[in-house]
Amino acid sequence: MESDPPDSRKRPLETPTEASSTKRTNTGEEGEYFLKVLIPSYAAGSIIGKGGQTIVQLQKETGATIKLSKSKDFYPGTTERVCLIQGTVEALNGVHDFIAEKVREMPQSTQKTEPVSILQPQTTVNPDRVKQAKLIVPNSTAGLIIGKGGATVKAVMEQSGAWVQLSQKPEGINLQERVVTISGEPEQNRKAVEIIIQKIQEDPQSSSCLNISYSNITGPVANSNPTGSPYAGLAGVGAFPTTMSSFSGNDLLAITSALNTLASYGYNTNSLGLGLNPAAASGVLAAVAANANPAAAAAANLLASYATSPLMASSLLATEKMAEGAKEVVEIAVPENLVGAILGKGGKTLVEYQELTGARIQISKKGEFIPGTRNRKVTITGSQAATQAAQYLISQRITYEQGVRATNPQKVG
Repeated sequence: MESDPPDSRKRPLETPTEASSTKRTNTGEEGEYFLKVLIPSYAAGSIIGKGGQTIVQLQKETGATIKLSKSKDFYPGTTERVCLIQGTVEALNGVHDFIAEKVREMPQSTQKTEPVSILQPQTTVNPDRVKQAKLIVPNSTAGLIIGKGGATVKAVMEQSGAWVQLSQKPEGINLQERVVTISGEPEQNRKAVEIIIQKIQEDPQSSSCLNISYSNITGPVANSNPTGSPYAGLAGVGAFPTTMSSFSGNDLLAITSALNTLASYGYNTNSLGLGLNPAAASGVLAAVAANANPAAAAAANLLASYATSPLMASSLLATEKMAEGAKEVVEIAVPENLVGAILGKGGKTLVEYQELTGARIQISKKGEFIPGTRNRKVTITGSQAATQAAQYLISQRITYEQGVRATNPQKVG
């Protein structure tokens, strides 16, 4: 088979991948492989360039074929676009280096503007994202990256100095893919990506998932967050209504702690009118504030300030309309060497998180791992708002700790 001249191989950016991928052999053209990367929406424009010039130039220079999902076609549960790169090992590394450079150039304004998603904290454009690379690999490649008993992934971290995590693998249902999150300095991440591309090369099934759009995928897909539920934004894993994303994690904590305060004074938080229209909700809360002791009044006033948000009516209280005493149980996996960060000195952090959120948080005993992993099981019990807030706190704590370790690789246990 003759190889096409480089330019005629270029395809429009937004065409469905199936048209081109089905005609290829298992690894694309001879000696070519596929790499799927998540790109934060803030970086996409500078990768494509004006009128697509930058991406066309990048394809010419590297010989790779690059496809990007449409501008609002994000990977489930994130505000990130999916990029599929096809080319030689050298081309994949070259294109990823360029992408990583653009991801590091986060505009200051985006650091605060995007809302926090409770289930996937890293979908917020927070400053940590600039230190991360996110790849999507088929399950078969994920197995090669992890290695027996986690030996390979440990070696990748030792050789590169980067922190490497894979999204959780669920029991039972097999997800087709897993998301790999690499955190560290530019050179550390580059080295880790290089090693992972070697694993893609070793896997005969590495080109089994070539879609760039997830809008029509019916089954569950992998969570882009390495520590939450195995699934991305799946109902039943305790996802908030979409309107909830208008609140930041800190807002959510404030709301939850105010609801807990009122509940402790005997108020039924399900009937506080927060599910009504904003004006009615404010009225009910004002009445509570007028007749309550100072602590309950302060909590009611705080909730009233949120109730005036037009989105409040259809968001938080949709989650609070549960039968009295209804409890939700959420389980998340936390790597063994990060459990200490959640416990805190003498268990102080854990106690603090429980007091703040009103949720009960239990961690499996030392040495009791989720089967096939080195992860301990953290069980969170409480109202839906409480479990979400606790999940948010734990995820933020883990993200922070990983950031610290990424800058001090010798701390990786």
